[in-house]
Amino acid sequence: MLQLKDDISVLQTWLNKAQNQASQLQKQLRKHEQKVSQLTKNIKQNQHASQQSSQRMEKLQTQASHLQDGLADQEQQLANQLKRQYQQGQNPAGNLLLNLNNPASLARNMAYYQYLNQASAEQMAAYRQTLETLAQVQQQQADLSLSLQLKAEQLKLQTSQLQQTKQKLAHNLSQLKNQQVSKAQRLSTAKVDQQQAQELLDQIQIAIAKANIKVAHQPFIDAKGHLPWPLKGTVLNRFGVTQSNYPLSQQGWLISAKEGTDVVAVHGGQVVFSDWLKGYGLVIILDHGDDFLSLYGQNQALYLSVGDPVSAQQLIASSGKSGGNAQTGLYFSLRKQGQPLNPKHWLQ
Repeated sequence: MLQLKDDISVLQTWLNKAQNQASQLQKQLRKHEQKVSQLTKNIKQNQHASQQSSQRMEKLQTQASHLQDGLADQEQQLANQLKRQYQQGQNPAGNLLLNLNNPASLARNMAYYQYLNQASAEQMAAYRQTLETLAQVQQQQADLSLSLQLKAEQLKLQTSQLQQTKQKLAHNLSQLKNQQVSKAQRLSTAKVDQQQAQELLDQIQIAIAKANIKVAHQPFIDAKGHLPWPLKGTVLNRFGVTQSNYPLSQQGWLISAKEGTDVVAVHGGQVVFSDWLKGYGLVIILDHGDDFLSLYGQNQALYLSVGDPVSAQQLIASSGKSGGNAQTGLYFSLRKQGQPLNPKHWLQ
């Protein structure tokens, strides 16, 4: 695992150098889209943590309510016990010992007197324990309430930062759009981006083979024709056909979807790449063993890192149009030893 991370880190260094040759607008695009991804990830984690804290708060409130009901019952029992002890006090133990006329009655009264004292001590101990438990629960409630308040403030700040970054990103995209680029230039740029992506995929395959990692799950080939879709949507292109509107989708599918739609893994595996790639935007690549890879591009946010294990249909990203793409959705590609596979033959 460590070897794989080291090799991928070297690849990312090479990729960064290659992409630093891009235009200033492309560099700004990368910076803004990576920040949107990180903020979106932070917000999602914050929301999840807040949801868990709220559920914990509900359980604590229920526990506190039960404890308070228990205290009321114990207070009533103690009141009754004290009343009996008061009544017994009219004939205390000392007086009982002086009454020697009926030994059987004396033994019975003494036993009852001791029972009252023991029962009272046990009830008082239980009452104190309930009070202590309630105090602990109430302290946990106070701590959790403060935590929820801090999370809400943090979420508000993160949301504000996200909106500001999205505004910068929109301005950046507008500048890119205003550049006069011919159809031939777009296709030429796409070809260069494809070559760079292919080099990356080839090197990833070498790193995976070198790491000799076994992905423990159902063989990918056995799931052919039954894989779940990474998200629900309409396919906008034909596999293997170059389209000027979606030049990079020739080796995969461009699936339309609203921005922020959950993207899930089509099969179990491991993350081998999670970063920004020119032309493809925010990309996450999964290794499924036996030289099979799945690639998910132009995302709005990436939720996993290199080395993370992945189960089938686990949330891995959210869709978008990063990389300067015009159509919101997901670029999805399957590879076998680096060669593209038609998703039509693999997805259910």
